[in-house]
Amino acid sequence: MYQVMAGNLETFLATQQQQGRDLPRFVEREMRAFLTCGVLACGFLRLKCANCGQQKLLPYSCKGRSVCSSCCGRRMADTAADLVDRVIPRVPVRQWVLSLPHGLRYRLAYDSGMITRVLNVFVSTVFAFLRCRARECGISPAQCGAVTFIQRCGDSLAVNPHFHSRF
Repeated sequence: MYQVMAGNLETFLATQQQQGRDLPRFVEREMRAFLTCGVLACGFLRLKCANCGQQKLLPYSCKGRSVCSSCCGRRMADTAADLVDRVIPRVPVRQWVLSLPHGLRYRLAYDSGMITRVLNVFVSTVFAFLRCRARECGISPAQCGAVTFIQRCGDSLAVNPHFHSRF
């Protein structure tokens, strides 16, 4: 993916601009940062072993949240470990995924207020369902909790905001 991005980013951005479809600044920033991720010439940390004196160079990462698979994978693993170890109690959980109609996807991709409102409706609807089920099982009052991750594209990298929630 790096070679494809490095070889075509400027052409892609220029084409988008010529067609009047400028990318949001945060998208362009993320793409450019990806091209510097792990490149020693873009900055590094020198590590030295106190015992043997051997040195290593550790290149800076872009800490990207969408394009860089290395940084996204590290963030995902760290977040999952933190949730399991410190946040989610040892109770049964279930993952719910909400995909949205094609007509809403582009609007939600650019409107953070609208995506927040859609998420709030989704979570409150699932909470109401879970509380109803708990009452049917004789559990009252029921306490609900959720952790949601918003993904902004699908496998094909097409714009597809959707929610992965653990309840």
